[in-house]
Amino acid sequence: MRSFLATMVCFLTAVTMTAQEVTLTVDAPESAVAGQQFRIVYTVNSTDGQFTPPKFDPSFSVSGPQQSTSRNVQWINGEVNSVSTTTLIYYVVAGTPGTFTIPPAKFEAKKFTVSSVERQIVISPEGSVQSQGQGQGQDQTSGQGQTSGQGQASQTAAQESGVSLRLLLSTRDVYVGQPITGTLKLFTRTNLSGINELKYPDFKGFLREDIETPPLRSLESEVIDGVQYGTGVLQRFVLYPQISGDVRVDPVEMTAMIQQRSNVRDPFFDDPFFDTFFSGVSTVPQQVATQPVTIKVRPLPTPRPADFHGAVGSFDLSSSLSANAAQVNDAITLTVTLKGTGNLNLAGEPVINFPQGIEKYDPKVTVKSSGTSSGSKTFEYLLIPRNNGTFDIPPVSYSVFDPLQEKYVTLRTEGYSITVTGTPGQAETTAPLFLPGEDVKYIGQDIRFIRNGSSKLMVPLAPLVSRAYYWSWFALALFITAVVLLFRREQLKRNADVTGVRNRKAGKNARRRLAKASSLLSSGKTELVNSEIARALWGYLGDKLAIPQSELTREKCYDSLRARKTGEDLITELDLILSATEYSQYAPRSEGESPAGLYRRAVILVGRIDNILN
Repeated sequence: MRSFLATMVCFLTAVTMTAQEVTLTVDAPESAVAGQQFRIVYTVNSTDGQFTPPKFDPSFSVSGPQQSTSRNVQWINGEVNSVSTTTLIYYVVAGTPGTFTIPPAKFEAKKFTVSSVERQIVISPEGSVQSQGQGQGQDQTSGQGQTSGQGQASQTAAQESGVSLRLLLSTRDVYVGQPITGTLKLFTRTNLSGINELKYPDFKGFLREDIETPPLRSLESEVIDGVQYGTGVLQRFVLYPQISGDVRVDPVEMTAMIQQRSNVRDPFFDDPFFDTFFSGVSTVPQQVATQPVTIKVRPLPTPRPADFHGAVGSFDLSSSLSANAAQVNDAITLTVTLKGTGNLNLAGEPVINFPQGIEKYDPKVTVKSSGTSSGSKTFEYLLIPRNNGTFDIPPVSYSVFDPLQEKYVTLRTEGYSITVTGTPGQAETTAPLFLPGEDVKYIGQDIRFIRNGSSKLMVPLAPLVSRAYYWSWFALALFITAVVLLFRREQLKRNADVTGVRNRKAGKNARRRLAKASSLLSSGKTELVNSEIARALWGYLGDKLAIPQSELTREKCYDSLRARKTGEDLITELDLILSATEYSQYAPRSEGESPAGLYRRAVILVGRIDNILN
């Protein structure tokens, strides 16, 4: 096989193309949808030329081209034909609906120019249905199923190919505040090299809370209706509806980087080895989006209980007290815990009527979640009894709306009795300083002196703006700023004069080119020295005399030098050097002046002309 491969490679390198007619074809869909990507493919059966794309409509967003070349060799009746093909793919997204014309593209070679045909494409408004099979140029952005429920998603995905994105919702019929768990899942039957630009909608009418989701590093194999897919979860989150009615969830958009293989197959090379040898893998971006979903959100029934604070779900309520007996000004903690499944983050604080003589501070709130809408929410109240006696803390009443029962459920905790002993008057002299959730600390006195004893008072210094040196430095800074701005303006004005810049740099550029000729002399490449001297002189004359390269001739250079009174001796010397460099390209090496001698004469000549013209 290796010897056969070597023979084939040598043959393909040596074979020459037979005469053929060069054509340029275009493949584009007849219709597309605004906002969705499609492809325009140009194919020319030649690789020796320049491709000029058409002028696309300004409303088109165009990326590309993705270019590939291939060679096809055939044996037909003992004759060998070799055809080279160039393919250019443009990815287009139309911004507005309408009928658009794609002008012809051109392919120019040395002896001919060919053009593609003009094509028309109808762009439908966003959301319209596109028919399938309108040419291979159409982008196959499939995978937009009709449902987002867990059960129907599998059936739809099994009917599709390519890449699709699904928003799977736990339910689409909820009450206001009832959590909805969403899962963004990827389905693919092609190889992916990555995922870019995952864009979420604004979820208007919902509060969104992300669930910690491991990054997608590999896909799992999943068989749906006998078809194998690679699937993976991109993100999980919880939606809390805030308004009632039919609320729309807009599509989630994603750019998938798809690996596509482009190959050239021939009946004579129907071999797996040649399929790999003549094929390549390219990465193509494809826009994928979920289908919009409408969720029916029911309002909470009225009238609402007075102790309802926005909790929707299935919950239990419990409480505990850190101590039933305490001294005056000792801290006691009352803990109320709401546990279950629902909108814990939106559940409000219960209202508790504490008795007189017990000071209450704002609760410390802690939410513990298991990764979804299940978990617990704890309210810790710090209580300070200010009087002695027995105090009764009433039971906590807390109403929630249970969507499963479709009614309000009132939850209650037990009540507590606290016995407080001690002298109430100590509260005036020993005030506690504390933070919720921390031990109480006593400062012992209401007032503490900042400093005792005598202190030295200092006269404040005069403000800085009243001092003379301040204004002196200020004036100096203004002067330096003005000088810098004037210098910068003059520099910009000089650089804007392109002719002047070329004139000023002409000598420097000529010396750099002559230095290259000197290095060629040192390295022994004397046959290249004269041509480098000629380039240096012609470049110097064009820059110094402000003559465009297209109009640069000996007569114009000599007339310009005479007008500037450089002297006939310099013009004669210039003419001799230019003639010597031209003669050296055709005469034998043994004839004419040596390259080293011409180099020295050119250096002296440039210096003399530069001194006169500067």
